[in-house]
Amino acid sequence: MRAGVVVPVHGWAPFLAEALDAVLAQRPAPAAVVVVDDGSREPLALHPDHAPHCTLVRRDRRGGVAAARATGEAALEATIELVAHCDADDAWLPGKLAAQLEAIGDAAMCFGSAIVVGADGRETGECWAGVPAGPFGLPTLYEHNPIPVSSALVRRAALHAAGGYGGAFPDYAEDWDLWLRLARAGETLLSVPDARIRYRRQAGGMTADIAALAAAQLRLHRAHGDLVDAATRRRALARDRRALARARARATLRRAL
Repeated sequence: MRAGVVVPVHGWAPFLAEALDAVLAQRPAPAAVVVVDDGSREPLALHPDHAPHCTLVRRDRRGGVAAARATGEAALEATIELVAHCDADDAWLPGKLAAQLEAIGDAAMCFGSAIVVGADGRETGECWAGVPAGPFGLPTLYEHNPIPVSSALVRRAALHAAGGYGGAFPDYAEDWDLWLRLARAGETLLSVPDARIRYRRQAGGMTADIAALAAAQLRLHRAHGDLVDAATRRRALARDRRALARARARATLRRAL
């Protein structure tokens, strides 16, 4: 099977070179790498080391991460069967793609594990909740999303059958929404811990906006609440409401200082 990689970018991307270096160094190498400039004010230009090996696609207007991934997936050749994700501030570790190509079998998607690093590239000591090797799904997936999006490898046919990228979640929780739609369709999601990535925490990252993330998760749990029992649904919604209240309180305090 052939894998294509989609890398969405918006604005200044100081870690893009590291991300592309890591993707292009995989063995076997991906069949294609598409970098999507999601309407950046200053059009993105690839480094000469990367330009010959990547396709750069620009969206005239910003559509969000999901729209950028959809644009990148559409730019891949029709014969490419698998779509891999890599955000512009993350990096794959050696052997990541090979481990997934060997393991995926009939699964609709597989995902790996993450080492959390800071803006300086050093490990933060944060423990990303890993998932044991093997199938993963409901109801645990409804409550928690332990899937590092930059580790995901998705079967293209399953992606299309589930409705593709986007929907009601253009930015925050767009990946979680896709995993839940795949689970809703009865597809297998497979954990492959040996497929490791470096996940970067930084002040400018999307997950730094805690209030927006909490609000999106609340909407997501409402949208997919029929997948689980009432107690699980209530527990997840209560957690989201508490997280949103805390995030809004912190934002109010920052504005008052």
